[in-house]
Amino acid sequence: MIKEIDLIPSELRAIEDHKHFLSEREGREVSFDEAMIDFIDNYEVDFLCKKQVEDNQEQRQEIQKYKWIESEKEGHDIGSTKAAMEWIEKYGCIWREERESLEKNGFTGQIVDINNRFGAHIDITKLAAIARTFNCDIYIHKSKMKHFNFKLFGKKEYLNVKSILSPNFLEAVHGESIELIATGGRARDALEMSSRLISKLPLDPHQEVAYQGSYPSEPQDT
Repeated sequence: MIKEIDLIPSELRAIEDHKHFLSEREGREVSFDEAMIDFIDNYEVDFLCKKQVEDNQEQRQEIQKYKWIESEKEGHDIGSTKAAMEWIEKYGCIWREERESLEKNGFTGQIVDINNRFGAHIDITKLAAIARTFNCDIYIHKSKMKHFNFKLFGKKEYLNVKSILSPNFLEAVHGESIELIATGGRARDALEMSSRLISKLPLDPHQEVAYQGSYPSEPQDT
């Protein structure tokens, strides 16, 4: 059984940066799959240790700020212990959630609702072509995915649309929500076009012109 890979957004960001580094070094586009495996095998432990040190330092700074503000309000030094306990209770979870949000780590997201009563037949090869055209990585999440690269926070599965694990198509039913996240290049444009592709909406004419030559053609009925 293949071990599931559990990441946090800052790790995913680090893998993206590692992918860029490897691609520059090798003079070719290194796949996400290659970069993730190399990062986990050779760099993850050091990354997480360094991250813990940095997180602790920043938390101490935030607690010191809180201590100063609250001491000014009360007219006396409230003490480091009280400041730490109050900050953790009031702001600790919020601080961690913001620090480990996708947005904080350079990812843009979009939710696509499947409103067609017949559902959607999502062409992953076209999403991969969009990602290449806009020089970015696109990840897709839907419920009960059989093929995925990793989970975030051990909860939601994500698949890089350019991954060797990607099937040609994903099926989605009416009422289902598809989550897309992207980073790099023109990520927002890529998400907009991907959303329109999944929803079967007409493409923006300016984007369509920019995309000519890379977009796989629809199969013709015979």
